[in-house]
Amino acid sequence: MKKLSLFMLIILLMLLMPFSLLQTQPAHAESTQFINAEENTFLRDAPSPSAKKLTLLEKFSKVTVLSKEGQWSYIKHNGNKGYILSKTLTKQEPKKYEPKKAPVITNGLLPKANRSYTYEPSLEGGAKTTYKAAVNPDIRNSVSLMEEEFIGYTYIENENSFELGVAYSDVFFFSLSYPMKEKSTIYDTDYGIESDTKTEVTVESTSTTLKTKAGTFKNVVVIKYPNGSKLYLAKDYGIIRVTNFEGEITTELVSVK
Repeated sequence: MKKLSLFMLIILLMLLMPFSLLQTQPAHAESTQFINAEENTFLRDAPSPSAKKLTLLEKFSKVTVLSKEGQWSYIKHNGNKGYILSKTLTKQEPKKYEPKKAPVITNGLLPKANRSYTYEPSLEGGAKTTYKAAVNPDIRNSVSLMEEEFIGYTYIENENSFELGVAYSDVFFFSLSYPMKEKSTIYDTDYGIESDTKTEVTVESTSTTLKTKAGTFKNVVVIKYPNGSKLYLAKDYGIIRVTNFEGEITTELVSVK
C-alpha cells in the first residue's frame, strides 16, 4: 500500500512539474520603444520580409514590444499587432529632425569691395573677364565692378531693393525687391530694359548650395524669371551664375581674389 502511494505521488509530481516550471519561467516583459528607421516601415502579419503588410508605421512612432522572435519583434501600435525587424527599434526616444527654415533675405547681397571677381562667360556673356570691385563714393550702399575705367557695372542695395546697372548710366539690368522669401513672388522693376515696368519673378530658393570654380556657396538666392531664365545670388558676392531658359550657363563666377 505504501509502495502504491509512493508511486502515485511520483506520478503526480511528474504531471505537475512542467506546469510548475512554466509558471516560474520569467515571462518577456512588455516594453515601450520607438521606430528608428530611415524611412517609414511596414507592420507585417508574420516575421518575414515577404509577409503580408498590415499597416505603415511612421518614423519615431511609439510602440509596445510584446515579444521577440530572432531578428523580429512582435509589437502593438494603435490597436494593430504584428511584426517588424528589431533593428528598427530603439528604447530611447529619437530626436525628430526638423529641417532648418530657409532664410529670408533682406540685405547682404552686395559683393565685397577690394576684391577681383572673374566671370566665365563674362557678365556680358562673352569671354572670361575680371572685374575689380570698389565702393562707389557717389551712391550710398553701392559697389562697382569695373572692367576698365568707366566700363563696368554697379550694384546698389537699400532696405527695399537689390539692383544692378551699367556704371555711369541710368540703365538697370534688374531691380529686385526685398525681402526675398523662398517660394514667394517679388518684383523686378527693370527686367532687361530701362523702364519702370514691374515684372513678377519667383524666389525659387534662398537656401540652395551651389558649387562653382570659385567655391561652394550656401544659402544662394535663386530668382526665376517668367521666360525660365534664372539668376543666382550669394551673400557678399552678388551674381554667381546666370542661366537661360534652356538651363545653359550664360554667366558664372569662376574666381575671387
